Amino acid sequence: MEYLSKVEDVFDITGRGCVIISGIPYSFQPPLKIGAKLQFQNPSGSKVNTVLKGVEMINRGKPMDHSPFLVDSHVKKGDIEIGAEVYYVPNNEKI
Repeated sequence: MEYLSKVEDVFDITGRGCVIISGIPYSFQPPLKIGAKLQFQNPSGSKVNTVLKGVEMINRGKPMDHSPFLVDSHVKKGDIEIGAEVYYVPNNEKI
């Protein structure tokens, strides 16, 4: 697994799902594609496995070095805690 970032905020967008901020670093290599496996490790110790569903554009009024992203619809806002660590799980790794 490869560390991506820590969750700063989670938004529920009706009809879309949960958007995670801070997001995926623009410098992360290789670039992640839709369907990439992700794992959230919450401060409470729980883990949430999901996949990348999309990349969002959010105007926060300041430059960002991360791209907010959308996760699979089974994940709800309450599942992801502020401060959770986000990891990319390569396809050949089990989660």
